[in-house]
Amino acid sequence: MTVPSFIAFISDPHLSEERPFFQFNWEILLDELSRRRPDLVLVGGDLALDGANNPSDLRYARRQLDRLPCPWLAVPGNHDIGDIARSAAPEAAVTEERRNRYLETIGRDFWSFDIGDWRIVGLNSMILMSGLAAEAEQESFLERSITEAGSRRVSILSHMAACDVVLSEFDATGWFMPAESRAMLSTYLVAGKVQLLLSGDMHQSRDRLIDGIRHIWAPSTAFVTDMAGEWRPRFGGRKRVGWTEIRLGNEIDVQTHEPRRMVDFDIGNWVHDGARLYYEFARGSRFAGFGTGAELISS
Repeated sequence: MTVPSFIAFISDPHLSEERPFFQFNWEILLDELSRRRPDLVLVGGDLALDGANNPSDLRYARRQLDRLPCPWLAVPGNHDIGDIARSAAPEAAVTEERRNRYLETIGRDFWSFDIGDWRIVGLNSMILMSGLAAEAEQESFLERSITEAGSRRVSILSHMAACDVVLSEFDATGWFMPAESRAMLSTYLVAGKVQLLLSGDMHQSRDRLIDGIRHIWAPSTAFVTDMAGEWRPRFGGRKRVGWTEIRLGNEIDVQTHEPRRMVDFDIGNWVHDGARLYYEFARGSRFAGFGTGAELISS
C-alpha cells in the first residue's frame, strides 16, 4: 500500500514587512508546520498584502516562504499580480509587468509537480481570459501535464475556486472562474483525469464533492471577512483562519486546522465598500503615522 504524502495546504497569508498586520498568525503557522513536518507546502495565492503594486511586499513574501520547514510551491493571487481582467478596473488588472515581477521574485506561476502517486498542477487563475500570451501557453501546459500524467492521479491548484455548486452554473457574484475557463476545465473533469481541485481566495474552508470531484477551499492564515455572514454572499464555508492538512495516497484525507493561538482577524469593515480601506491601509496612504507594528511583532 502506498504511504500517503503529507501536504500542508495554506493560502492568503497577505504578508508585508511595512504593514505586518498578519505576521502574528504567520509566525504561529511556521511553528505549527515545524512541529508537524509536512512533505510539501502548497500556497494558494495572495502571498503578499499588496504585491501587485508594491514589489517590496512580494519580496518579503518570498523571504517568508523560504522560512517554511520543507519544500513549497505557490500560485499567484490577485494581490500578487493583479486581478482577473474581466472583473477588475484597468489599474487593478493583471499585466505582463506584474506577472513578470512575480516570476522574477517568486518563481513559475504555472507548473506541475509529482509526489507519490499524484501529479499536482499549479495554475495561474489570474490570467484566465486575460488575452496575455501566457494564457494560451498555460492551457497547452495543462493539457500536456494531464495527458502525460500516466497512471498518476491529478490535482489542480489555483487561487480562484472553480465554482460554487456545479461547473455549469451562472456566476453572478464574480468570485469564481470565468464560465469559459470552467468549460475548459470540465473537459478533463468529465473524463475523470482530475480528482481534486484546490483553491484559496475565499478566506473560508470548505470540502465539497461536485460531480464526483473533491473541491477543497483553504482558509486564509491571515484574516476572514464578514464572519457573521451579514452582507457577503454565503457559500457554505467556515470563516476561520487556519490551514488544511491533506494526505494524498489511495484515498484523499483532509483535515482543517484552526490553531487556537491564531487570531481570527475580521476585516469586513475594511472591504465592505470595494476594499477601499484595505488598500488605503495596505499602501500606507491612510494614517501616515499609523506605523508598521513591527515593534509589536518583535516584542
